[in-house]
Amino acid sequence: MRYPNPSGTGPVRQSPPIRQSSRIGRIRRIRRIAVAAALLGGCVTLLPAAPAASAASAGAPPAPPRTERVSVASDGTQADAESWGASLSADGRYAAFASRAGNLVPGAGPAGHVFVRDLRTGRTELVSAASDGTPAGTGGSSPSISGDGRYVVFDSGADLAPGSNPEGSDVFVRDRRTGRTDVLVKNRTAAGGSNHSPVISTDGRYVAFVSARDDLVPGDTNQREDVFVLDRLRGTTRRVSVASDGTQADGMSGYPVISADGSRVGFRTAAGNLAPGGPPKPGKGLARPGLYGFCVHDLRTGRTERAAETYEGLPALVTGGIGLSPDGRYALFSSPERVAEDDTNGAQDVYAKDLLTGATRRLSLAADGSQADGSSYGGAAMSADNRRVFFASDAANLVPGDTNDRQDVFVRDLRTGAVERLNVAADGTQDNGTAGEVRTDLLGRTAVFNSWGSNLVPGDTNGSGDVFVRRLG
Repeated sequence: MRYPNPSGTGPVRQSPPIRQSSRIGRIRRIRRIAVAAALLGGCVTLLPAAPAASAASAGAPPAPPRTERVSVASDGTQADAESWGASLSADGRYAAFASRAGNLVPGAGPAGHVFVRDLRTGRTELVSAASDGTPAGTGGSSPSISGDGRYVVFDSGADLAPGSNPEGSDVFVRDRRTGRTDVLVKNRTAAGGSNHSPVISTDGRYVAFVSARDDLVPGDTNQREDVFVLDRLRGTTRRVSVASDGTQADGMSGYPVISADGSRVGFRTAAGNLAPGGPPKPGKGLARPGLYGFCVHDLRTGRTERAAETYEGLPALVTGGIGLSPDGRYALFSSPERVAEDDTNGAQDVYAKDLLTGATRRLSLAADGSQADGSSYGGAAMSADNRRVFFASDAANLVPGDTNDRQDVFVRDLRTGAVERLNVAADGTQDNGTAGEVRTDLLGRTAVFNSWGSNLVPGDTNGSGDVFVRRLG
């Protein structure tokens, strides 16, 4: 199974609190994106300030948190194989996910597919299919859904559209409204390299992806996997895993993440020449596979900067997944290094770097500011108001009563410091499996995650990993 793994105290270099609703311009920009994509029907309040109760809702208690399984068929039949890798639409209505199950949609087969479930109606549909409805013959994976749920990008080795790669994988875009599937970048050479790991901006215009091809942009001679961004409106492709002066990377890059408006793209990289300071140098005991640096490229300015540094200002190694806040201001990552000066727990922690001020803040803390007593993992996600952060952790002291000795997923309120565990049953029963890969909607009110537990919902007897949704109160 794949778990790329994604406050209070503990600032680095006198970090200020993560700014939330005071950034009116940022919120307005995200709202414009949401409106343009018909994301939330014009009824969203992104600002987290304490609201006055409306006449209709005055005195009505909030709905209690609840947990539901996402990776099921439209009639509720549980998947007969593993599901993972969920992505949520901006309003939390649609969840895209990958699954090896062959019984979620009639005729799909067990090749491995991408599905979308409408969490409002309960309908599950196949996404990894050709425009005529023919299911992919080989696995589909890495789904990412646009804000309004209309577009889903994914990678697959199947021949789903004209111009796809005859060898290796390609990135496809499925329009759920029209049922049309297109290859993202048409194959130009007979031996084109694979394209994979796509992520789509909220409005569906920009798609970042990884490619080993050397024919997507002029001058690609580094013979490395690079990160690219396709502007679907203009039909142009840019390489973003480059230095600010355009110098190409001297190492591979991958695992892209994208801001809501598509203006910033983050990625993990083994290159040492993309930003000042050289490549991250592992400390004693840290030299092992899976450790890379983290850079963010701004498509508006062309600037590439390092997004993970130690408290001494040196490049930091990152592990697992990375993230960007929807407005692109905060870079989210996990590192086993001492990123916070007061980090003495000897474990991996989750951090947010403010790309405007350069300050970094540790996020994986208990409500009282205590350090986690276990490692916490990247692939973190943040709500659009930058108030709630979601991550996975092995720690047992982030919330009271954590005795399951499993990796859990949590949400932390950066204003109040409150921490809540997400992978629990409706009655609060702890997960008896391992959970990870948490994602959220723009408001931070709905979260999806993976778990191998069998006790989060009634009737979970498939003995496999599933995707779940937790609706917060």
